[in-house]
Amino acid sequence: MVDIDPINEGQKIARGYLSKLGWAREWRRTVEQEIRPAWTREEEEEKFRKADQMEEDAEANLSTEFDKWRKSNMPEAKAVLRTILNELGNRTDLGFFGKRIIDRIKEILRPF
Repeated sequence: MVDIDPINEGQKIARGYLSKLGWAREWRRTVEQEIRPAWTREEEEEKFRKADQMEEDAEANLSTEFDKWRKSNMPEAKAVLRTILNELGNRTDLGFFGKRIIDRIKEILRPF
């Protein structure tokens, strides 16, 4: 059986999400700042679709990791979720699904 450090695992998940989200937003800013002739609108739209896809991939990855640890029977699962909450819980720059996942983690970890 493999020993897992829940703090490192949670930090890795949170930092991976923030990194991917940051790259997507930087790509979008770069596209917005480009000076392009009007006849290249299709190219610009394709670049915006790529930025949207990058954000969706970041959200999907966070969602997959959340589901994995939410359903896990390992004793470290709640510690991983708590670490993700500590890393992302106070941030205001999360995507739509990132915010919902953080709210879900809060519900799961809320003491009864």
